[in-house]
Amino acid sequence: MHVPHSTKFGKKVKIIQPGEYHVSSEDEMIGTMLGSCVSVCLYDPVVKVSGMNHFMLPGRIVQSDMFNDKSARYGVTAITELLMLMEKHGAERKNIRAKVFGGGNVIPAMRGTNSIPFDNVRLACLMLEIEDIPIDEMAVGGSNARKIIMEVATGTVFMKTITRSDVIEKIKDQESSYVRGRLDVA
Repeated sequence: MHVPHSTKFGKKVKIIQPGEYHVSSEDEMIGTMLGSCVSVCLYDPVVKVSGMNHFMLPGRIVQSDMFNDKSARYGVTAITELLMLMEKHGAERKNIRAKVFGGGNVIPAMRGTNSIPFDNVRLACLMLEIEDIPIDEMAVGGSNARKIIMEVATGTVFMKTITRSDVIEKIKDQESSYVRGRLDVA
């Protein structure tokens, strides 16, 4: 996790990478960059606790993934771990609100198919529905990457669509590597 100080917002910004998550009640921001990945942002307005994850693959519901992988690499684990950490910070599920971002189809070979981005978004929505957590905002799909920054104290998420080709290429390369790793494992 990278922690720069934002001159624009006047506070720390904890930048999470693919496979990571962070929960906080401090006066800070949490941010990430998304392509086909999805980020679920959670906020409890009563205790002012916020959390964000960044997952690249929906996940397989097999014992080796569910119980051995505590990273946020798989959406199934990422959402479960994020919810548990929110509760450890005092959040109550009945108060938690969600926002879902990402799932852009940035890898051209996967466009037009039932692909990882679609499955990532579908999994996020399904798990939040099962947990009875309302989704207040969604910015998903399309063919663009996104940069999001969440203000912990308010749960507000600022989003910028990424159009710089060098940044999009870096995200594509990173995600293609993950896809190849997933295909080798499956």
